[in-house]
Amino acid sequence: MRKKLILLAVMLVFLSVVVVGARALPKGVAVADETTNERTISVSGTGTVQVVPDIALVNFGITVENKDASLTMTGLSQKANSVIQSLSKIGVKKEDIQTAGISLYPVYSYEKDTGKQTLEGYRANESFSVKGKIDSAGKILNTVTANGVNEINGIAFDASNRDQLKLDAIKLAMKDARAKADASIDGTGYKINSIKSISIEYWSPSPVYKSIAAADESLPIEGGTISIQANVSVVFTFE
Repeated sequence: MRKKLILLAVMLVFLSVVVVGARALPKGVAVADETTNERTISVSGTGTVQVVPDIALVNFGITVENKDASLTMTGLSQKANSVIQSLSKIGVKKEDIQTAGISLYPVYSYEKDTGKQTLEGYRANESFSVKGKIDSAGKILNTVTANGVNEINGIAFDASNRDQLKLDAIKLAMKDARAKADASIDGTGYKINSIKSISIEYWSPSPVYKSIAAADESLPIEGGTISIQANVSVVFTFE
């Protein structure tokens, strides 16, 4: 029985040691595989594309008040339909008109001295976003304000070829990354020979609405420029 216990102890000691070749290593030590050893360099690159936008996103709303909730929604529906029909008459496509939000809530009055609140009626609102060419933005604003719109929330700008601009920005970012990699080993005798990995991120600002104080067909609407940026992280191998 004693011999069996001694044999078992020897086996446990053997199993707790990692052996590489003829050399024993302490448990938990990692050993690099020399057969896959390669020289790498990690760099980041940035590419930015600026373009003059060709799309305007006009944001506006309709607010209706009435003492009866049902009549409030009916009035809102009538005005909204009138606005949509007026947009259709000036050539705005149905798919370019989007409801951004709709709400109905009670309106109360408060007595400051007693804190008592009294239901005065209801207020309903529907907001829209309409897409069109920049040169038609003034006409869109003029049309909707003439047909029941009493809130103009602003205008934003976008580019119709945004997807292609993203690809162009990525190409510029890759060129930037490669230039940095080449510069980092310039004069060392080494050369880049392949790419081990690439990760891509692009940043494109969402349309930001700019406030507009007046609506007129002759109102000058200028889109300026918008930027689309791509960032890449690249691991190159060299030898």
